[in-house]
Amino acid sequence: MRLSRADLRAWHRPFLQTPTESVEFSRVRSAKKRKQKYSMENPWAVKDVTLKDTADSVLIEYSEEYPLVLSNVGMGSVFVNYYRKRDMQDRSFPKVELGELFILDINDTSPFLSFGNIESGQVVPALYNNMFRAPLFAQKVRLSDFLVVKHVAKGGTKWYVRNIKYQYVSGQTYPLHEVPAPHSRKVTTTIKHRLQVAAYRLMNRNQYHLLQMAKLTRLFPEYTELQIRQRLKEFCEYQRKGLGAGYWRPKHNMPIPDEENLRKMLTPEMLCLFESMRVCQQQLHDAGKHGEGNDEDTDEADSRLSIEEILATWNLTRNFINATSGKAMLKLHGEGDPTGKGEGFSFVRVSMKDIFLRAGESVEEKLAEIEARPKSAHRYNVAEQQQIYKEEITSIWNKQRESLTQSEPPADTESEAWMDENIIVPEVNDVFGDSATGVGIAAIDPSRMVIGSAMDVSQKLSRSTNNKATAHANFIQPNRKGLVIRRAVKSPYTGELTWRAEVIRDLAVIQAYLRQRRIIENLAYGSDLFDDEDEFGMEPQADINGETRVHLNRLKRAREQRGAEKRAHEKTHMTTFSLPQPSKPKKVVVRQCGNYTTLVEEPLDLVRLSLDEHIYVKLRGDRELRGRLHAYDQHLNMVLGEVEESITIVEVSDDAQSVHKVNRSVPMLFVRGDGVILVSPLSRS
Repeated sequence: MRLSRADLRAWHRPFLQTPTESVEFSRVRSAKKRKQKYSMENPWAVKDVTLKDTADSVLIEYSEEYPLVLSNVGMGSVFVNYYRKRDMQDRSFPKVELGELFILDINDTSPFLSFGNIESGQVVPALYNNMFRAPLFAQKVRLSDFLVVKHVAKGGTKWYVRNIKYQYVSGQTYPLHEVPAPHSRKVTTTIKHRLQVAAYRLMNRNQYHLLQMAKLTRLFPEYTELQIRQRLKEFCEYQRKGLGAGYWRPKHNMPIPDEENLRKMLTPEMLCLFESMRVCQQQLHDAGKHGEGNDEDTDEADSRLSIEEILATWNLTRNFINATSGKAMLKLHGEGDPTGKGEGFSFVRVSMKDIFLRAGESVEEKLAEIEARPKSAHRYNVAEQQQIYKEEITSIWNKQRESLTQSEPPADTESEAWMDENIIVPEVNDVFGDSATGVGIAAIDPSRMVIGSAMDVSQKLSRSTNNKATAHANFIQPNRKGLVIRRAVKSPYTGELTWRAEVIRDLAVIQAYLRQRRIIENLAYGSDLFDDEDEFGMEPQADINGETRVHLNRLKRAREQRGAEKRAHEKTHMTTFSLPQPSKPKKVVVRQCGNYTTLVEEPLDLVRLSLDEHIYVKLRGDRELRGRLHAYDQHLNMVLGEVEESITIVEVSDDAQSVHKVNRSVPMLFVRGDGVILVSPLSRS
């Protein structure tokens, strides 16, 4: 369960070491005919779930680069074929070669949680388990494709080669459970139950149900012995003397649960969600973020987060689950789309008060239409917005299905406008300088440099004679995997510039540095600083033999092309915008007080204007006060002077009812606000 940083960064992507020697493939044994079929009561043994025999296997590839949740080895999923009837009398059910057939009536809801529809007479395979659902799309198996199986056991390695009979690609996965945020109660419960289950299982192995601390500590090396002791005290007690001294045993009022209850206490799905949280937290740390969860589920809380934090797994899964239950709406496009080209859903939440525009509609036309409506009409048509939202979901679903069912791979249509948004990774044999051996950045072969990349800009800055170029970076040799950053530092004592070199070997930090460097360059190059002449008639600050001018022109053309692609995207996709507040004049109350006019905007303003004047106060218990107001607070606690108090007393007897009043004068009186019913200035003659 303990995952290192390298394991978290390579989650479900183990490093494949290619063999250096010749490989001999073993013969695949024939699958024995099983005496009984698989069922929950009679499950297969571990040795039966293998790829070393000729049993049928299914190869499923995720279309997402980083799925939100993933199953671990040994966890099963159900292969379901959903079929929707053509009409109520339809009995011609299709035959499926693989998986189970599930029949949907005409009015049944979609099994993909309203983010994908199955048309009448259509069969859509799906992968179903306790953590997510995902549509499957069959792929044509090529004759040149095969599967290589590596089996390591008893210190030896065997290789097998198999053909691929069934091949599918998975669409976007729809999570069924929310990934817990860091430091949340679910995470604390998972950590606690992990320790508790391990301790109980060690006790069951002992004849006297005793636990040795050393054995439990070896299972949890990430925790100190003090932390483990604090957790054990909740359900165990330390035996100080007598039989079993020096061991831990369960408390008398807490018996050891059986294996079935232990598995309910800590399910495999809980551990997978916990791992997904750990992986996303490590990614945020690599990006320079804190990686802390946000318990607030409001639009104001999301506005304070960066885009990396908004795209965290705990936020996206929570948004999707809320959207499926009708508690939220999703952005559907833009950041968060795993495909990056409108063929997947973005699980980023948008405000339910935002206006959804159909493809081709402009914000100005929609606002003009809203303002032209009569005052009695609603500015927000809920039915219309829901219809636009559903139409866009259907459009994205159809694009995803069309893309993943194509027999040929899609063409690479990435334009030059987005080249600066990509991290350029050098080839294995490239050598980008080494400060340790004295080979500087100027020794890089220009023919092997990608034009416009961060390395290209760094090389040009290193050749510049301009003193204002104060920093550049270069890679060291690939086998050392590092980045050398040289900065010109001004001495606070002499004022001289000295060069300092810093070597960074963390690949995630290197990528974050280059990404931030590109952002700074784009912001600088996108300003008017690099026009032909600025407002002071000065030339650009750095013009390296005309190369910088060419590079800036390319960046400007790329920016214009990105803007054109964005406008074209708005014409073919749904967009959202926030509806401005209606510009209605604020209604105020004008009250004449003395010889001047004052605006009464809040209820307590009426009390404020009555200071040092006589007022009328009605209290609970049929009490009335008339007096001069000297002071008050926001709770309507008041200090009155020259008070005339009147109390109405009602006496009820068997045959009659009498009402009389009692009056008294008080020079100074404190009135508590919780008994005040009414406050009014006295009428003036």
